[in-house]
Amino acid sequence: MIEVEKLSVSKEKILSAIKLKGPSLPVQIAREIQFSPLFASAFLSELKGEGKIKMSNMRVGSSPLYFLPGQEAMLEKSVAYLNQREKEAFQKLKAEQVLEDSAQDPVMRVALRAIKDFAVPVKIRIDGESKLFWKHFNLDDEEVAKLGGKSGKKGALPPSPKIKQEVKKEVKQEVRMSEKQELLLEEEKRPLAEKKKAKVKESEFAIGVKDILTAKDIEILHVVTEKKKEFEAKVRIDTMFGKQTYYLVAKDKKSVTDNDLVLAEKKGRNEKLPAVFMSPGELNKKGRQHLEQWGNLVKFEKLRF
Repeated sequence: MIEVEKLSVSKEKILSAIKLKGPSLPVQIAREIQFSPLFASAFLSELKGEGKIKMSNMRVGSSPLYFLPGQEAMLEKSVAYLNQREKEAFQKLKAEQVLEDSAQDPVMRVALRAIKDFAVPVKIRIDGESKLFWKHFNLDDEEVAKLGGKSGKKGALPPSPKIKQEVKKEVKQEVRMSEKQELLLEEEKRPLAEKKKAKVKESEFAIGVKDILTAKDIEILHVVTEKKKEFEAKVRIDTMFGKQTYYLVAKDKKSVTDNDLVLAEKKGRNEKLPAVFMSPGELNKKGRQHLEQWGNLVKFEKLRF
């Protein structure tokens, strides 16, 4: 009985935290309720299954955002985490409110299908022909009809579109088919080096590092290296003196030596940046001594997954 009560209290804490903070990452919620990320994720999964919270389609690093029903508009604060093409699609849709799918170029059509949190597919029958449109998620069906009626273009939306469930299913099927074709087209255009990079599976270590950086509001400017047990990137941190850029080296090691710090420091110096070394391991004696002497050039941060 006590365990059931604890579970209920934990869920209420999560709901309260999301209500206060808005859309949040699992790591942020775990920190807020003082639970491990593993337990927090389990609670979030249960709450989502109960229909008390929702999960975003977009990812911040490798994690989705969890939010309460009614907080959908707050997801716009995280648009910065979309890729460049998706940002452009979002901005265009927000400005025009309704976009006809067939009038967009292939890149824009792929991007619209990717921003599922913001772009809603609407299929309308016009002059006996079924057409696919995208509406901004905040726009209701009546406003869609008004905008279409005012456009004055051939094939404008009819005054009172009725979007039935079976039509929505048909739209999803069409979207999937079209998306596959366009992704193949894009794949052919991509350079060989980029294709090879895309095939490399993101390591759990790199995912964990990115999640921690995101939770600490550290911006990843450029990923330099991403391996099974290594991650290097240029990152930017807000300080009381303004934004500061660092060269980050993260390694999955049990013991961190002075050589590790020297190597990170050297890589940072090559980029004319101070360095940060992150690891779940502990600094050994020589590592601590080096940090005491050269702490102005290289920092050490222990990773706690």
